[in-house]
Amino acid sequence: MNKPIVSAVVIAALLALLGGCREEKQPQPPKPPFGVVQLTKLYQDSRIGKAGFERLSGLENKAKEELTPFIEKLEKAHADKSDEAERLERDLQERVTYMQDVMRREQEHVTNVLQTALQNAFDAYSKEHGLFGVFSADTMLSSSPEADVTAQIQAMIDAKEPDFGPLPSFKLPPLPVPPNAVNEEKAGGQGEKTGAQ
Repeated sequence: MNKPIVSAVVIAALLALLGGCREEKQPQPPKPPFGVVQLTKLYQDSRIGKAGFERLSGLENKAKEELTPFIEKLEKAHADKSDEAERLERDLQERVTYMQDVMRREQEHVTNVLQTALQNAFDAYSKEHGLFGVFSADTMLSSSPEADVTAQIQAMIDAKEPDFGPLPSFKLPPLPVPPNAVNEEKAGGQGEKTGAQ
């Protein structure tokens, strides 16, 4: 009587074991051969995207601070109906134009650094996971949620410290000195010598 019970227990254990093996061997759903990212989210939420925005905002605030004294001088000159107003206006316009150029070049620089970081992350992720490529969600007509790799790409980008290099300066470059210009110090020194003689 004990033998049939033992046999039944052994058979039940073997069936359970075989059943577990069958579960493990069931085919897994295929992984998407490509990745999809939400570019806007990466630009806004990644460390490098936030750092780029803060850099440009800070530079814009610095430009405003540097222009404030010139604007105040010009407003005072206009109020006093000073002859200096026209010169100050030209000077201010020159500074504004130069600062706008610096800001434009810095925006291009920040965008290039950000796009390079994204491209490197896309390439690395594709290679690591054997994907055909990574596409923007904006260009995909349809994709499954499993194809969205935005979080994984952001984690790769956020692992690196953002580096945009040194901040540009708003200081106007010195004007070229004409070859026939007279150095004031030398001119002053010659005058003194002439007076002593």
